[in-house]
Amino acid sequence: MREKLSMLAIIFLMLSGCSIQKEPPIVQPGGIEEPDNLVEEPAEPPTPHVFTASASNFHFIAGWLDDTQILYVEKHGAFYKVNYFDIATGESGLVYEEESFIIDVLIHPSRDYLLVHTSEDPASAIIKVVGMDGVVKHRVEIDSTELAIEWNRTNPEKILLTAFHEDWSFDLFVFDGFDDSLSIIELDDPFPKWAGENNIMSLLFEDHPLDGGEIQLFRLDTGAVEMTGIGNVIYFDQFNDSFFLDVQALDSEEFTYTIRTFDANVVSRWTLPAISNYSEWVVPTVEWIDSNRLIVKSAEKSGQLDEMASGFNLYMFEEGNSELLLRGLDAGPLNCSPSGRYCLSGYTSEELIDVETKEKHKWIIFDN
Repeated sequence: MREKLSMLAIIFLMLSGCSIQKEPPIVQPGGIEEPDNLVEEPAEPPTPHVFTASASNFHFIAGWLDDTQILYVEKHGAFYKVNYFDIATGESGLVYEEESFIIDVLIHPSRDYLLVHTSEDPASAIIKVVGMDGVVKHRVEIDSTELAIEWNRTNPEKILLTAFHEDWSFDLFVFDGFDDSLSIIELDDPFPKWAGENNIMSLLFEDHPLDGGEIQLFRLDTGAVEMTGIGNVIYFDQFNDSFFLDVQALDSEEFTYTIRTFDANVVSRWTLPAISNYSEWVVPTVEWIDSNRLIVKSAEKSGQLDEMASGFNLYMFEEGNSELLLRGLDAGPLNCSPSGRYCLSGYTSEELIDVETKEKHKWIIFDN
């Protein structure tokens, strides 16, 4: 059908005196022979649907359930409801509901499970691992006033939990869903991350945090700690059990980003402007799309965070090469869909970035 429409368009241009001349079609027995070099115009990308939310009921935006479905939390009556909105179809639906106050919802990279962080008491937290059918698979209760959570990317049965107390002391736990065990481990870094299924990566600081720390590996099976020799690190993140990224503050003007394999071989490296918040470095969001692609937010120039307003850019780094996607963003977090086609940006995640078209959209509005 599309080919017939394209042929009619060519005939119309000829009849209307178009300056581009075409050879008349050759009539063959049985019909018209179409030119071999006919090129179809690419279809316009669809404009994302806009979700209208109730300002009185809306709680927060959690992230991407899949490439087009955004997960959010609302309160209706006595229940907190974890719902989705599909920017491709405009449809919405319920995934899970909870009577307790929902503090946070994490989506596992497999998209098979949710981690729902709830609380019924200011001094404790309840963690529930929930399947997409709404069935609670695991439930863990921990004494804490604040809780940091790191979910293993490859194995949803393993979770790191840092329980902070009123005096900001902390306990670090490993939850293993295979036997529902909760084990305490001893590390000085309250924000470690997984390095595969059985190793934990953390920073050891010997001097001021502005000088960065050295990456160390803690082996769960033996309890041994292995120093990597990678120092001046202010931020790190890992992708599955193959690669990790570290950010070093080697001078006051630039951050050095390095992707390495877990045996410390350098895969790629680049620099971006350094940002600080007086007493600490600030590393904008880094989003792994796959083992070859990262989406990174960065300031236009080095300086203090509170002086930058909307002076942030969005880049795609692929196998060491960079592409500028957008300018004029704020410093807020970034949350990208599994394929990297869309990203939610900003402190409230109300801005939708189409990475393919390099356009910004407002995907959610609030009624009065």
